[in-house]
Amino acid sequence: MQDLGCERPFPDGTERSPSDWPDSDRVERAIEKLKSLHDGDRGFIETIACGRRAIPALRELLFEREPSGLFQTRCLAAKALAGLKAYDVLIEFLESPRDVTDPIERVGEDAVINSAARAAAALREPRVFDLLIRLAETRPLPGVIGALKAFIQIETIPYLIEALAEDESRPEAEAALRNLGSSAHEALAVAACQPLPIPERESQSRLRQRRSALELLIETGVQARTWPVLRNLMQDQDAKIAVLACNICLICADEPEKREAIFRLISLLPSADFLLELAIEKFLAAHFNSAKELIATAMRVVESAPNDRTWRVLHNVKAHLQKDRASDASSAGLT
Repeated sequence: MQDLGCERPFPDGTERSPSDWPDSDRVERAIEKLKSLHDGDRGFIETIACGRRAIPALRELLFEREPSGLFQTRCLAAKALAGLKAYDVLIEFLESPRDVTDPIERVGEDAVINSAARAAAALREPRVFDLLIRLAETRPLPGVIGALKAFIQIETIPYLIEALAEDESRPEAEAALRNLGSSAHEALAVAACQPLPIPERESQSRLRQRRSALELLIETGVQARTWPVLRNLMQDQDAKIAVLACNICLICADEPEKREAIFRLISLLPSADFLLELAIEKFLAAHFNSAKELIATAMRVVESAPNDRTWRVLHNVKAHLQKDRASDASSAGLT
């Protein structure tokens, strides 16, 4: 083969594996792969294999601003730093001041902060917890809230409650509050009962926060002692909140109040959307023994209009219950 004068990679002309390269070359090549959208995952593994020698290059990459908004490489750098236990670098990054005004760059920067916060949370130390709390006070980003979830501390409850109002952070906040269980019940009840003085001006994010608080109370086993705080929500102007409050009433209130909740659920049927209609049907069926008299009365009122939504839902409740009882009887060998 003709020698074109190209310089051989090694003096003896033999191929060498990456482990044989000089340390600086190994780090440089690993970082280049890390920056590649195609080989980023492979570069991540090779960077970790370089050990702590790669930390300065990873730090430089993490702190490098990216006006285009692309964030994948810097997120990988954050994960690699955690893999190398370089938590001081992650803490330094999260503590550093930022002046990002461009909205595109802001999206990318937030993604990197999310990744760095989650990576730093692997270090269960008070300094990390305190840093995450300070970040949550400023902006409850999903990565910050997800990192706080790892600590399972009651001190996080106010920040988790606030994060319920943020669409991106809500799933992480809900998961963290589920982990805290009954410890969060008082704060959740207060959050659910704090509408604006003028309900018509209540934002959709605030409504979603209140709904989420009620759903979490139900999921984590709301207790009877919490019910008096929530009682007035059965008459809330938001139908979804009213339905959730009625369900809590059926779970833990006294029988007279359960009748009030059933009446309210039935009265909401004519204006309910499809999903809310299904929820009402489910709750009435689950508490049929308390509801059967009012259901029968309501069906008599609308029996002249069998296509009426109220009649149809109540008929479904009775039909499902009868079917379930027949199935139970068959299983027990009674039919």
